[in-house]
Amino acid sequence: MTSSSELHRDLPIYEIYTGPNGARIELHPWFFAAGRQYLGLTRILPPHTGKSPAHIHPGITQHSLLLAGPRARYRLGWRTALLKTGESVTVPPGKPHIDPYNDSDTPIVVRTLYSPGPVWMLSYGKTLGQALRDGNVNSQQELHLPQLLLMLGTPGSTTFAATLPLPLQRRLLLPLATRFARRRGYSPAAGLRDHILR
Repeated sequence: MTSSSELHRDLPIYEIYTGPNGARIELHPWFFAAGRQYLGLTRILPPHTGKSPAHIHPGITQHSLLLAGPRARYRLGWRTALLKTGESVTVPPGKPHIDPYNDSDTPIVVRTLYSPGPVWMLSYGKTLGQALRDGNVNSQQELHLPQLLLMLGTPGSTTFAATLPLPLQRRLLLPLATRFARRRGYSPAAGLRDHILR
């Protein structure tokens, strides 16, 4: 289990991306704490942004912490709750959830760590960061649906929709969505793509 002090500590930074209205993403490469391997993201979320669809991470434990701001709303299972500054939530492997997002009128800072941290998660963060930098995100400052589905269908993905059976997503829906997204010009961020597509 990760302690609150480990979530708060300064972490190595792989890359930083900035977008409009003060939005920012820091990618934290692999590091070890209390004998466990992690990687993660720290995001500045402008007001009323950061809400993504409900999803699961089979085999991955997620820790999210509100570093600054009045509150962050999240969902764990079917329960919606709030984080206050300094509080954290742990999402067990495979548990449906919606990551902490900003439903307030001021910016917030949310850190999310994944253990173990797969290469795919770093690729996802880099893809989201580049989309944010280029202004190619939706109103929640998340990936547009075709780009999101492409990432979910990328080999090595550790994230899936919360409401559909995994075999159906893996064998049918995500391969079709990936082909559609590629035809529309979407692709994972350069740099990690070759590694995760092999």
